[in-house]
Amino acid sequence: MNAALSCKKELPSYLGRRDHALEADLQGRLDAGHRVFAVGDVHGHLATLRALIHRLKLGDDDRLVLLGDAIDRGPDAAGVVALIRSDPRLLTLIGNHERMATKCLQDDGRIELWPQWMQRGGGATWGSYIVRAEGDLHVAKQTFADDLLWMDALPTEIVLNDVRLVHAGYDPRKPLEAQTEHELLWIRRRFYRHDTPLDPRRTVVFGHSTTTKFGSRPGDVAFSHVRLPDGRPSWLAMDIGAYNHVDPGLASVDLRTMRIERQRTLRSERWFDAPERREAPVSDFVGLRTLESKRDRRVRPRSSGYAKVAGLVLPRDGSCRSWAESQAAIAANELPPTTWRRLRAAASSLRPQGPVLSQRQAAQLHRILLGPGRPPERTHPVLPPPENYRVIRRKEDAKPANQSIFRKMMRA
Repeated sequence: MNAALSCKKELPSYLGRRDHALEADLQGRLDAGHRVFAVGDVHGHLATLRALIHRLKLGDDDRLVLLGDAIDRGPDAAGVVALIRSDPRLLTLIGNHERMATKCLQDDGRIELWPQWMQRGGGATWGSYIVRAEGDLHVAKQTFADDLLWMDALPTEIVLNDVRLVHAGYDPRKPLEAQTEHELLWIRRRFYRHDTPLDPRRTVVFGHSTTTKFGSRPGDVAFSHVRLPDGRPSWLAMDIGAYNHVDPGLASVDLRTMRIERQRTLRSERWFDAPERREAPVSDFVGLRTLESKRDRRVRPRSSGYAKVAGLVLPRDGSCRSWAESQAAIAANELPPTTWRRLRAAASSLRPQGPVLSQRQAAQLHRILLGPGRPPERTHPVLPPPENYRVIRRKEDAKPANQSIFRKMMRA
């Protein structure tokens, strides 16, 4: 809790922002009989979000509102942002993870990864941008900077006739019009443990706090025991935990009928089944683990090669330099790239060169000659894992048949 508070104190706090044109459009669609859904924290689970959209059979006139925290921890946060920005049916609020990410964008347009954000799932998000850019660090930074500007302009709440949509909740000690981002994006117990309705006319639909901590059952949507004058619950908690270990998934609610629809996290995105995992392993592909284990001499040559593929060049002395600084040092012959192939070539060049051996002679001397290698245009096919398996016959069904055949053979 202290770490979360210290992180929040380092972020600027603005008054809540509302998009009145967006609110009028959503209310008009509800009045016209179209469907408007609210979804809890997606956290980078792109395939599960697509499965939920398919399950809801979302039409062109329907809308799906994400309650913030669309990024971090999951395997493809960059893909989730790209999907939201490209599909007019999808909308989102800003969450505390988006607000932490916006601190990475400097005033001059540079990207400086904020350590507080990286420790809270930001490594997976940054890794997904590197992977989508195919290792081009310049393209990844450009895309990330453009998405950060878009995140910074997102509304903090949506107020309709019967519901309020917000990421975290409201502070009951303040008026609803005086709420700041510190309350709208970060508040937890003080809001959902309040014993009186904050808005007598509207149900507050929020995410941020997983229902595994205060709900009746892990993986289910939580309802408030406090009721509005018309009998509806005072609040509705939608973050059922896309990566909880009991029953992970995403939940949506139809704002007109209050019907709940649930989509379990797909098997291909269950990164959290690995022990002691705090974010998806996509964060391993950007050289982050290399920087953490730079003193390990056994894995550094191979990790340096992985980092080079991701667009990073790690100095031989272990210090952290930018890509431009490393390239300038390499051009000035001050810093050779520390890839394992170049290190081996440099080491072999210092040895006395003997006579050229044939393949048979090299095999007899227990030496290995390097061939030309795989051509660069040849790629290994990668097939997606199956989502389910078709059962042809179970062992219980096959056992009686085997016994009957055995009995016939004995009688003969």
